[in-house]
Amino acid sequence: MVIAVVIGIIVYGIYTTVIAPPRRLLSTVDGTSIIAAQYVKALNLCQLGFYFSTGDLREDPLLMLEQYELMRQGAGGLEEPIQVTDDEITEQIRLMFEPEDEPLTDEEFQELYHQVLSDWHLSNEEFRWFAEFGLLQGKLDQHLRDQVTEVGEVVPQVHVQAILVTTEEDANDVKARLDGGEDFASVAEGYGQGDGDLGWLPQRIMSLDFDRVAFELDPDTVSEPFSIDGGYYIIIKVLDKEDMAIGEGVREQLEANAFGYWLEEQREEKVERNPDLDLDAIHEWALEQIS
Repeated sequence: MVIAVVIGIIVYGIYTTVIAPPRRLLSTVDGTSIIAAQYVKALNLCQLGFYFSTGDLREDPLLMLEQYELMRQGAGGLEEPIQVTDDEITEQIRLMFEPEDEPLTDEEFQELYHQVLSDWHLSNEEFRWFAEFGLLQGKLDQHLRDQVTEVGEVVPQVHVQAILVTTEEDANDVKARLDGGEDFASVAEGYGQGDGDLGWLPQRIMSLDFDRVAFELDPDTVSEPFSIDGGYYIIIKVLDKEDMAIGEGVREQLEANAFGYWLEEQREEKVERNPDLDLDAIHEWALEQIS
């Protein structure tokens, strides 16, 4: 009986320290699981500077994995699915290392490539995944740019003033001053933002949260403070609403924003973080696996 208990304790210890951690659920993307073992590989890439989103090495590996899965699902769900072939990945890797004016022989390329993998402590599988990530993003970005509203098309737009601040305390102070009757342009000027006039904006120029607020407000109405990417807070006033034609400059902005806005929508709709996730602990565990 004692032997059985001891064996049970040993087995449980092995499971909790060796087997379970790599399988730990971090998040799901429309039902597809992302686990800690994947996080280790992504962390290695992020440490080498292959991905930058927030600059937080605890958060970025998970964001990278979630973004890849969102792109994979999005590209595969199109009427004409977007794919990245093995040959395209191989060619992309070669382009990363081969000087344009000095073509390498296959032997020279392989020697250089494997030396880089060794120096960076990456496997061929990991580097090919990163190359696929970049190719897939590029193709999806171009697809989304192609879907952007054409110049001259008439769409709903809002004329907006805004005041951007860095703390919730400042945001509440701005709102109190506006509620007290102070002029929006004067308050904006006090924060070094001119009169705060952003001009006429169609949807998808700003962020998803910005659009939700701006297009729901009635004209001559000031919003409650709300947060946007980067930890900033913003208060907006809608001056007017009107259906207006898209100009060339606005279309260029929409094209530039197309992928980021799509990703924001997809992340909100499909990504669900494990409610018990301790990202600090996962990060520390992953660092131990890499070292």
